[in-house]
Amino acid sequence: MSEDLLTPAQREMLMREALAEAERGMAEGEAPIGCVLARGSGDALRVVARGHNRVNALQRKTAHAEIVAFENAGSDGSGSPPAVPLDADDVILVSTLEPCVMCLGAAMEAGVGTVVFGLEAPADNGTRRVKPPESPESKAPTVTGGVLAGESRRLFEEWFRGKEDTDQAAFVKQLLALTA
Repeated sequence: MSEDLLTPAQREMLMREALAEAERGMAEGEAPIGCVLARGSGDALRVVARGHNRVNALQRKTAHAEIVAFENAGSDGSGSPPAVPLDADDVILVSTLEPCVMCLGAAMEAGVGTVVFGLEAPADNGTRRVKPPESPESKAPTVTGGVLAGESRRLFEEWFRGKEDTDQAAFVKQLLALTA
């Protein structure tokens, strides 16, 4: 496993960026899950890509915040280098909700060394279900959870009001019940 070199203040700063992204998604009618990808350390730490859930907008079950952030970190076709090159091994993924199995697997393949999440997802908990990879191209990231979890939960509570009959309501209702 990689070593998490982030300070608590850096974790919170990056989580606030992810929470802002979750709020953007919520304004679009999506479940409030936001993600940022960062690189660097110390004063050079910077957000290089952002994403929020786009499941409804794209009508694609795989359009989770983390996957959207990875897509946004890739090459834009203009010839400029991607924000996260293929050989990156210093990527930090910060998500407002514990990544699912799909998103954690993508993080391992993308060279993520550190995963930070806010609210646990007890029904899905990808961070405890994914076995560390054995291939030399993949690695298991260091995982830190519970960062500003209350703020993430508050967004889900806010989103749920008035959306009880939507497709994502069952997921959110279960999440809120399991994290009470």
